[in-house]
Amino acid sequence: MFKNFTPKEHIAGNAPMKSSAQRQIRAKVLEQIPFLAHPAVAPAPSAPVEPSTAAAAAAAAEASDSEDDGAGKRKKGAGKDKRGGGGGKKGGNKKGGKRDDHAAAAAAPVDVAPQAQPAGAADSTAEDEALTVLDLIWPKKETLSLVKCRDHISIYAVHGEPLFFQHFDGPFYPTLKILHRFPDMLPRVGVDRGAIKFVLAGANIMWSVSEVAVAVVLAASIPEESPGMTSPTGYLPPSSANIPSGSPVAVHAYGKEHALAIGLLAMSTDEIRSVNKNIGVENVTFLGDDLWKVERL
Repeated sequence: MFKNFTPKEHIAGNAPMKSSAQRQIRAKVLEQIPFLAHPAVAPAPSAPVEPSTAAAAAAAAEASDSEDDGAGKRKKGAGKDKRGGGGGKKGGNKKGGKRDDHAAAAAAPVDVAPQAQPAGAADSTAEDEALTVLDLIWPKKETLSLVKCRDHISIYAVHGEPLFFQHFDGPFYPTLKILHRFPDMLPRVGVDRGAIKFVLAGANIMWSVSEVAVAVVLAASIPEESPGMTSPTGYLPPSSANIPSGSPVAVHAYGKEHALAIGLLAMSTDEIRSVNKNIGVENVTFLGDDLWKVERL
């Protein structure tokens, strides 16, 4: 798709999108790629002190202080307590009453307010907790631009950096640079080392092996007579994790850390396994193509 892509020749328009359109794109991308909805910030290793624990500690400390103060007053004012016990004008209603109020306040539960934070810190913490992977790629406050290209290709960029692209009304694809930042964003298939040069030349990925075709092979126990399944270094997901036709996938090569291409499944992975011929994955973008070389649009 981007084998001979030249921005000056292929870009027909570049304009920021309306807020309503951006919300629609965000919702569609999140629906298609569930990984983008995962939390982006891990929980803090040390949990903060709970308010109930802090309140109990403060109450115990205040009760201890009040007991010490009360003991000292009893020593100094024992005689006064006796004279004021009858409830006269100078009796316990004033001085003794104050001690009773103080002791009652110490025994009552204490509500401890949380430690004061700098202005905006609480809001920042709440935002961090709510951040998703998509927010790291495309922050909510950043404007998304639509770059319209020839051949009905749409590229979505922030500050000129390509993030996603789309052909007609088809699925959204992340760019390879975004995929390298988040390798688990797309489901993956694998090719053996012999297929690397073909994939990096833009060839579609075929299941059957021949002199001119590229093979995607199953990394499992396979009978030796099965055609096109002789390499143990490729990968297809098991039947329990079947990927449907028309899904974007990351194409990995054996022994390589990052994906070397992004493709579109022409058949489901179960169909690829059973049919064992024809094109299995259409090569959409690959490492080193003209989209990979673009830094800003």
